[in-house]
Amino acid sequence: MIRAYIPQAIPGLRKPYFLEALPSEGSRIFQTIPIKEFEGIITRVPEPRFADIVIAPHEYADLCRNRSRFGEYREVARSAGKRLLISAYQDDNSPIHIDGAIVLRICGYKSQLQRNEIIIPGYVEDIGAMHGSTPLGKGGRPSVGFAGMAGFTDLPARVRYVIRNYLLRHGAKRQGVYFRRRSLALLGRDPRIELHAIVRNSFSGNRKTVEVSPEQARREYIDNMTKNLFTLAPRGDGNQSLRFFETLSCGRIPVLIDTDISLPLEDRIDYDAFMLRIPWQKLDELPERVWQFWDSHSEDEIRAMQLQARRVFEEYLYAPAFFRRIFTPEYLDSVPNV
Repeated sequence: MIRAYIPQAIPGLRKPYFLEALPSEGSRIFQTIPIKEFEGIITRVPEPRFADIVIAPHEYADLCRNRSRFGEYREVARSAGKRLLISAYQDDNSPIHIDGAIVLRICGYKSQLQRNEIIIPGYVEDIGAMHGSTPLGKGGRPSVGFAGMAGFTDLPARVRYVIRNYLLRHGAKRQGVYFRRRSLALLGRDPRIELHAIVRNSFSGNRKTVEVSPEQARREYIDNMTKNLFTLAPRGDGNQSLRFFETLSCGRIPVLIDTDISLPLEDRIDYDAFMLRIPWQKLDELPERVWQFWDSHSEDEIRAMQLQARRVFEEYLYAPAFFRRIFTPEYLDSVPNV
């Protein structure tokens, strides 16, 4: 637990989710964690001199649009000799250079991260706790699931996709839909792989854009994840995958397409003990690597991996559990400056 001074917020602007959780009646179909889950992580103090840290009360993108107030928050921390903690829960992968601050962010390129940037897990629900996480057996061949946007709503959307991913962006910086489409095509052509794909033409995590009813989208997404041993987890618009954490919550094995992705607490968690990581440069090898992973592990080993995936999510990667681990004076004091 940390003692935090939180300056006065600007009315109407969103706050970091650990301070003000997403409303359950909002537009999101997933990713609503009750605020009570975050209780006991922060002790608020009335003055910065009593604090371990000063927490900016708004997300970084909103702070950038309110430079004057952002400057006031930074000055409060500087005057008290404290560091400013900033939440950057956004899809922008650009490095964030703020001297004297600690930046929490969900995505970025590992090779470009600043020393004071901390990668956090997505604010995903504990799907496994709600819908079960009993390990699956190996089955007769590896089953890989995916449910999400990998299509196009119309011809202009397809044209924009081609321009962005073949002319403007290259390598790891291509859009997530590129890696989704290519991965699904590769897996779908390999008869050794049992692929269960539900391809949406629009973003299916929001009530405003989903092409089926929110209830159907949620049900099919969860069923697809829990009924398959592996879940394909390429990046989204940001260089991260919420699906990766949801897969772990269900006690299943994520297949992460590694586009220079940084995972939370990599110095403490041996991710490769319960996941399959495919470097984007080796994407053509995806079906063979899935097959070899499945074939080279016994039934007992596969079940143990699923149990470990679930345990790591519960103890380290469920957002409230994660913040309980890093919101300590000892951990935050260990974060270097820029």
